[in-house]
Amino acid sequence: MNQRGFVFAEFVIALPLLILLLYTLGTLTLKTMKIAREQVADYTLETEAQEVIDRITTDARAAHSVEIKNWNFAERVKFICHVNNPDRDYLYDILDTRIYAVDSPDGGFFCVYFKHQDNELHRNPITGKNSFGNNFVTELSFYVIAPKVLHVTVEMESIVTHRRVKFSTAVYMPACKKIYYKGQNYEYE
Repeated sequence: MNQRGFVFAEFVIALPLLILLLYTLGTLTLKTMKIAREQVADYTLETEAQEVIDRITTDARAAHSVEIKNWNFAERVKFICHVNNPDRDYLYDILDTRIYAVDSPDGGFFCVYFKHQDNELHRNPITGKNSFGNNFVTELSFYVIAPKVLHVTVEMESIVTHRRVKFSTAVYMPACKKIYYKGQNYEYE
């Protein structure tokens, strides 16, 4: 019995099915990767915004004095905090400056920067420019709502998904003695 043409006939019939199967697997893989990237970008957006609000509220609670000034398109807050130094045999208080500002030194999207010196250099962005989902700040605002109570709002947007997240909180600052807010000084005992 001669079966010489049978393999070619099977190949001709199976080839479109193999192409369809490979196309479907490739499409499924790409869609899964896109969905995973969007989910990670949204998670990163929420995590960064929460981290910013947590860091600012932690420093606000420890602040001895607070200075809020206009800075570029947003506001800048400067906390002067008392910090105990546990590395010494005796404990003493030192003043530590912590500044949060929104800026875009490279001309791109706005990020929240953290620094210790009161200068124009921005070197430590704490938001944006990560490999999982790039985010930018649309609002970072502060205002005094009562004596020793600071209201903080952070709003950020994801470049990948174009979704926004906004966190707001009020912080009681028990150690605060002085607040400089929009040209006015508030003194507390």
